[in-house]
Amino acid sequence: VGNPIQRVELTDLNGDTRSFDELEGNATVIYFFASWCRPCYKTLAMLQETSQNNTLQIDLLTVALDGDLEGIVGMLDKTGFSGKVWLASEGTMALQRRYFGNENRAVPYIVMLDNETNIVESSYYLDSSQWETILIDP
Repeated sequence: VGNPIQRVELTDLNGDTRSFDELEGNATVIYFFASWCRPCYKTLAMLQETSQNNTLQIDLLTVALDGDLEGIVGMLDKTGFSGKVWLASEGTMALQRRYFGNENRAVPYIVMLDNETNIVESSYYLDSSQWETILIDP
């Protein structure tokens, strides 16, 4: 917390290169997940419902931390999540290296960035009312 988010190689689901630098200028919540993370399924479904039923007041990005593209696509199909999804090319190595302030090397993991891409908050779990507070009523 208080430091810029680590820059890692990222792609979107189409294989296009992405960068956390693209987030500059907007406060953003990043939800890190993996296709093998059971609690992540429920959260992605809840995030989809929240996004569909409300105008988000803060940008939301999800980042997959595994290399199983087929598993990630299946997860998105199963949960109905249609928001912005990027893939970390380092996958689980980002977890092992404790990137993004993730000292427990676990998913799900959530960070909030300020408009200069500095990590201002982090958490391992948010319930639905906390998500709504962050995304809808900042």
